[in-house]
Amino acid sequence: MTLRGLARSLADDLRRHAKHVVAGGLGITVSIAALIFFLALGLGVRAVLLGEVFPVDRIEVHRPSTDLNLLAIQIELGSDTLNDDLLARLAAIDGVAAVYPKMRLLVPATATGGESLLGAGMQTELVADGVDPELVIGTVGAAFHDPVVDPASPPRRCTGDRDCADPTVCISASPLGSGFCREVVPVIVSEHMVELYNGAFRRAYRLPKVNPEALVGLGMDVRFGASSLRPSRRRTVADRLRLVGFSDAAIPLGVTMPLGFVRQINRELGPPGAADGYHSAVLSLVSNDAAPRVVEAVEQLGLEIRDNGARRAASLMAVLLAAVAAVGLVILGVSALHVMHVFALLTVVRKREIAVFRAVGASRGDVRLMLVAEAALVGVAAGAAGLAAAVALGHLTDRAVAAFFPGLPFAPTTLFSYPPWLLAAGVTLAAASCVVGALGPVLLATAVDPADGLSGT
Repeated sequence: MTLRGLARSLADDLRRHAKHVVAGGLGITVSIAALIFFLALGLGVRAVLLGEVFPVDRIEVHRPSTDLNLLAIQIELGSDTLNDDLLARLAAIDGVAAVYPKMRLLVPATATGGESLLGAGMQTELVADGVDPELVIGTVGAAFHDPVVDPASPPRRCTGDRDCADPTVCISASPLGSGFCREVVPVIVSEHMVELYNGAFRRAYRLPKVNPEALVGLGMDVRFGASSLRPSRRRTVADRLRLVGFSDAAIPLGVTMPLGFVRQINRELGPPGAADGYHSAVLSLVSNDAAPRVVEAVEQLGLEIRDNGARRAASLMAVLLAAVAAVGLVILGVSALHVMHVFALLTVVRKREIAVFRAVGASRGDVRLMLVAEAALVGVAAGAAGLAAAVALGHLTDRAVAAFFPGLPFAPTTLFSYPPWLLAAGVTLAAASCVVGALGPVLLATAVDPADGLSGT
């Protein structure tokens, strides 16, 4: 049988038996739609959890502290910091691309500002840490860098901002003295802070909702050493901060400053040894697959993973996706049985037609190829229809979530992900299910002697 003849026969058969074909493909369409919908939902949620809320391409490690419990008080025994030697050993671990140290600000501080945004100034205790600018250069850019003054190049003295060349300002007080020109300290914050503010905090205090993009460039005054709880015993110094961007590498609640600046403040105003060690380190991995062996190597060094839920979220999503896939495959199997039933009926109806094909010279292989190709075409069409239904239902779900849950923290623009392999797998599974379902009835029908088919026995 030629390719043109096969195509003509398929078109004629599909047109004559359209009702039966639609009935056979309907179950496959529903099954593929359900399978793709839930798998796309799982992949989309997984991408948000492991890409934004719980990133797994970076691991933060720290040294566990030994604590002595004394009623409600825990007394720390020993150091919980990391030194340069330990950072070098972390960098040598197979699967680690880079190591970025972090240091907490160990000096009390207060921040004031917000007049341009809220209409009135606000003052709050400032929680901060410092991170290597190289960690966030890909997301924030070069605007986040250390504003530390080079001791070999004395800063220009000033009495006000007018005495300083742009972009420097006059810092009236700092650990280096008072009245000199220097850049404003760039800071970054976590995107989750904006989500939490817009979601609950602003409602509780009747504050306006903020646009994250408009916040970049917002400045505030800070006084290191000042606190309403426990001021520093040393002098207090005033400085200025400016928000330059958002990053998931920033401290969850507070601001993150360049590492060198935090080290300088700790050295000048903090307790003895405050600038001598790092409080954690972020390990950038060569790939997500390297995480298990890196975690094992880190634990062998006596360090702990600062678990932000990434491993638990990854395990949970893997289990959920496996469960969804298993249920979908069971539904698809049931649909394949339905296809088998439909094609069994079709072969009974077409018994004489098949016998005529055999009588005019068509081989068993030709007839089987035609019937199996017909089942495959039905599967492809049913799979495509199922994909279209799944995408349409996903779009409606996104719109419903946006309408009924406005301002939901961490809400992505879409809950679904449709990678090309998933769409291809949907059509392939649909075609395979139809072929498998039709194969048994086709083999039985073509095994009948043509004379018996023509005689109606």
